[in-house]
Amino acid sequence: MAFAYDHDCPFEVFITNLGKYNEGNLVGEWVKFPTTEEELKKVFERIGIEPGAPDEYGGHYEEWFITDYDCYVPGLTEAAQLGEYENLDELNYLASKLMELDDCELDRLEAAMEVADETGSVKDIINLIDNPEKYEVYPGIENDEDLGRYYADEMVYIHLTDEVRDYFDYEAYGRDMAINDGGHYTSYGYVKDSQDPFKEYYNGEPENIPEEYRITEFVHDKKERTAMDYETFKQEFAEDIKEKLSQRGYGEVMTSFHDIEKTNQNYEAISVVQAGSNIGVNFNIENAFASYEHTGDYEGVLASATGVIVGGLDQIPAVDVNALMNYEVMKEKLSVEVISADANEELLAKVPHDRIEDLAVVYRFIMESNEDGRASILVNNDLIERMGVTHEQLRADALENSPEIRPVVIQGMNEVMKEMMGPEAYEMFGIPDDTEEMMFIATVPDKNSGAGVLAYQDFMDQAAEKIGGDFYVIPSSIHEILLVPDNGEVQAEGLKEMVQEVNATEVSPEEKLSDNVYHYDSKEHIFELAEKYEARQQEKEAAIDEKAEDRVSVLKDLKDKQKETAAKAPANDAVEKAAKSKGGEAL
Repeated sequence: MAFAYDHDCPFEVFITNLGKYNEGNLVGEWVKFPTTEEELKKVFERIGIEPGAPDEYGGHYEEWFITDYDCYVPGLTEAAQLGEYENLDELNYLASKLMELDDCELDRLEAAMEVADETGSVKDIINLIDNPEKYEVYPGIENDEDLGRYYADEMVYIHLTDEVRDYFDYEAYGRDMAINDGGHYTSYGYVKDSQDPFKEYYNGEPENIPEEYRITEFVHDKKERTAMDYETFKQEFAEDIKEKLSQRGYGEVMTSFHDIEKTNQNYEAISVVQAGSNIGVNFNIENAFASYEHTGDYEGVLASATGVIVGGLDQIPAVDVNALMNYEVMKEKLSVEVISADANEELLAKVPHDRIEDLAVVYRFIMESNEDGRASILVNNDLIERMGVTHEQLRADALENSPEIRPVVIQGMNEVMKEMMGPEAYEMFGIPDDTEEMMFIATVPDKNSGAGVLAYQDFMDQAAEKIGGDFYVIPSSIHEILLVPDNGEVQAEGLKEMVQEVNATEVSPEEKLSDNVYHYDSKEHIFELAEKYEARQQEKEAAIDEKAEDRVSVLKDLKDKQKETAAKAPANDAVEKAAKSKGGEAL
């Protein structure tokens, strides 16, 4: 097969000697994939990567990373999100599977990569190749009219007589079919999901890469280590991470281990702080050890951790430590967040908080927030005591400050889709701009811990005005909430089942907010669990029914008395007449 530009391989990778790179020398070589273990071994020897070979410091160059890709499969780099530290065995696995495709199969894969949800890593693309029937491609169909004609004339989904054929609106028909299909127009034609289940044949674990595709065994063979328990792993990891950071130019660093309590999770972390600094990076050492136990690849775990820690050190904001204890300065950075009360019982015992149903409002100083992440400090009991601030003052200042530094953003789902897809792609779906919104998303501008808007003083009424009345609140995650108009067409129980399913399958544990659904009564200004709202409504209806029954009972009593009075009236008349007939004397 000839790939793009008549190349004989799907992609090439520039493998670089990491040690020499950190010394200021770019030493590397382009490698065509797929390759063999023997060829890779020769490349490593030429660029100086050989375990045991001494470097100028008496050590050895044993690490590599990828500085560039030349990819001849359109869209592959973006779909697989190819990075610096990809597993070479996995890349070889992917390249080998691409080589097995014929031209038609490759075109179908390239089309699928433009629209598929199952992308984002090398593992995902390998599995996409193994699910060829998941996405159907119709070449040459570029727009709604083409699709309408194809379905009407070629597929004969509908029968058109010659008399009406010239007047038939193929474009509108094609638009409807595209919406029903969930299809997309790509550079390869029309693509739709066949709705076949997507099967994961490869789970991304190195040991599950078929042996015939592995090309780095010669490296691992020279790096065999005695299996380590957790405590031994921690100590060796701490020493090795110091060496790796020194090689990368970070000088002397100090390491220590701490228990970290964060939203929905507790873990032990290794803290890495550069000499002369008072702020460092926390890295989850428990996850690192679990990865080591699972793969046995200590060097790979260390290399991956080094990359993460380096990224963290590079993003540490400048912080005036003296200002951290000055509440008058810090309160301008004060914000509220909402977390699960049940899942964070231990954490809440140590931090000032307030309850909203089964949720807890906590307080945080936002030091810095941008597209790369956020630096913040969770306010705990010890901190406000040292600052000399009461819980009540903290709450008042946070509720006043939060809407200023992290204002509410409420958007309809159609509006969000239009932003994500772009106006042109959105218009292809033919959705009118005035279409009624069935769901809204509420968060903050940086979309980080945006569920905190639930605690804002005016949020509920602001949302009710936007939506047009009462609404249900769906806790999508700690980062955002969904608002569904209470128009009588949705039921709380159905929404709750949906939330529980999504939380169990889609939301990571550390981002989960709640399995419950909430409701806001805009007339009585009450936010509560949806089940409480429904119980309250049932009580109201029961009270109304009881009053109605009482009214019916009163009316019945009145009618009965009227009948009784009416029944007595003739008898009285008879007595009176009899009395008159006897000269007025009563008998």
